[in-house]
Amino acid sequence: MLRPNVVITSGCPCAIVPLGFEIGNRAEQKIFMRDFQVIIVGAGLGGPCLAQGLKRAGIGFDVYERDAAPDSRVPGYRIRIDAGGQRALSACLPPGLFGLFRATASVSPSAGRFLTPQLLPVTGRTPESWDTDEEEDAGDLSVNRQTLREILLTGIEEHVHFGHGFTFYRCMDDASVEASFEGLPPISCSLLVGADGVNSQVRQQLAPYAVPTDTGSICLYGKIELPLAAGSDHFCDGTTVVFADGCTAIFDPMRFQEDFPSLAARFAPDCNLTPMVDYLYWALIGPRQRFGFEEYDHVQDLPILLRTAMRGWHPDLRQVISRSEPSAVAALPIRSGRPEVLWPFGPVTLLGDAIHAMSPAGGLGANTALEDARVLSETLGNTRAQPVNVALLDYEANMRERATRAIAASERGAAMLFENLA
Repeated sequence: MLRPNVVITSGCPCAIVPLGFEIGNRAEQKIFMRDFQVIIVGAGLGGPCLAQGLKRAGIGFDVYERDAAPDSRVPGYRIRIDAGGQRALSACLPPGLFGLFRATASVSPSAGRFLTPQLLPVTGRTPESWDTDEEEDAGDLSVNRQTLREILLTGIEEHVHFGHGFTFYRCMDDASVEASFEGLPPISCSLLVGADGVNSQVRQQLAPYAVPTDTGSICLYGKIELPLAAGSDHFCDGTTVVFADGCTAIFDPMRFQEDFPSLAARFAPDCNLTPMVDYLYWALIGPRQRFGFEEYDHVQDLPILLRTAMRGWHPDLRQVISRSEPSAVAALPIRSGRPEVLWPFGPVTLLGDAIHAMSPAGGLGANTALEDARVLSETLGNTRAQPVNVALLDYEANMRERATRAIAASERGAAMLFENLA
């Protein structure tokens, strides 16, 4: 029998939470988890990964996303998944989907190289979190972000609801949460998880004082189809990192070993993957003044701004970016989250960029979010060992410790990448 007690802490309506659940045996645990419902706000990467982990643990869930469809915005192209991110995906995904994730990774002939804007070698400036191990089944994997998202959404489609932006929540007297979304009546759940990115609306209500810090830097990114024009083969042999004065450019050829729909048919027949052609991903990261950016919404000015910022660079570097389709180019401000900030004790928590956004310089942001999803799903799945609210506190303590380290490493990586050349 479930015998919840309630503690009420003055000063916050969200402080009405179950003090503990006395669960006599595994059968009672199964009954409890059957009735335990998680609502996840945000269907980027961390939210669906958490949903997959909850499904594997037998915990009920639903995901709500503001965007009208998975392809409503420019995705982000290439993303690096390190060993920790791969372990998290392995723990949350069914084996077939995890195998498909690995099979759709880019095939790189080498670990990459570090160059000046004139394509001369540079040494001693590799960020500590970049793993360039070339051995099979080791090191980071470069994957297409849209493809990874499609894999993460496979098998949970009926629980993912697009076109419903989160508006607010209320903590109820029975320790449940009532969440409101655009176009829907209020929905009751046992736990609300904000996985809705750097502009999180859940965080705005739960921890309004944890607004991410604007670092003053920006990431400009885009892609161009492969093969490149004859003679422009400098970027086809693994990742190329160009250290310039005050900024860094990254070029990563994304070559795929087989047609994606064919791979899906082999590894996970229920997964519908969008066909993907080979492309060269590029990104420029640095202080926005370095690129002549005073605001973030002047994407139409990117060609002029980038030509100015890349003056004196090797012609092949300039051509890759100038020949990219404008519709495939985007700019994002770089902000730093505040995972050290505490919020009211209760059945609402945060995951990923919603609480620990960080510079892409360390390549740790998405990987930290995936690990959040693994830890939270496994923590909830093991609640027979402790009360649910205590388990949630354990997750948050774990997340804060990991995220603080990741943000520090990303900041060190950014400082290294933005150094002026001697």
